[in-house]
Amino acid sequence: MKKLAITLTALTLALALAACGSTAGSSSSTASSGAASTSSSASSSASSESSSTAAVDTSDLTSLMDALFSGIAEDQMPMLMPQEDGSKYAPLTEENSEYNTGVALSAYKEGICAEAAMSAQAHSICLLKANSAEEAAQLAEDVAANANPNKWICVSAERTIVAYSGDTVLLAMSFNDLAQTVLDNFTAQFGAENVTVVKDETGADMAMPEGGDVISDPVAAMPEDASGAL
Repeated sequence: MKKLAITLTALTLALALAACGSTAGSSSSTASSGAASTSSSASSSASSESSSTAAVDTSDLTSLMDALFSGIAEDQMPMLMPQEDGSKYAPLTEENSEYNTGVALSAYKEGICAEAAMSAQAHSICLLKANSAEEAAQLAEDVAANANPNKWICVSAERTIVAYSGDTVLLAMSFNDLAQTVLDNFTAQFGAENVTVVKDETGADMAMPEGGDVISDPVAAMPEDASGAL
């Protein structure tokens, strides 16, 4: 009888140990699965963040301009001036360079501009390639001194930013938040240590409300002596 009791006790202990081992193994497996899931989520999040600011070929102005608008909601982006050849952005030419940038085409190698289709919306983002990296600083200074944030009918750009990196010069004249996002994306492409901001000024007659629709009243924006002529 005593022998049977000892045998039963030993068997009970063996079963208990086996159960503990199974539970520990299950917990370890669950922890490993959870860690793998967390790691996967973090990797996915990092990948998503990376793709939103993915590096582009900065020598290609069209690709760079696309990158500058990354993260801007569609309802925050004014409709751009359509181009006859179907391209997204207007090339800077002898005819439109001074109007858009304040400097003549001869001052740089090439450039493009994303201009609002409606003249009542003060929005213009331009990218210029200087003749060399050495000339970019002077080109940026000239653009900062001569670009006109009041070139539109009855309205002015809420914010004007001029910056450069290497041989590339950015001119942003637009709504405050939009101009900031453009500058942030420009900095992300070239690296903060490689970007010099020459001008960053605010002050305009038009603002973008929280809802995203542009508020623009050309009559209200006109001087009193001119509004009656409409």
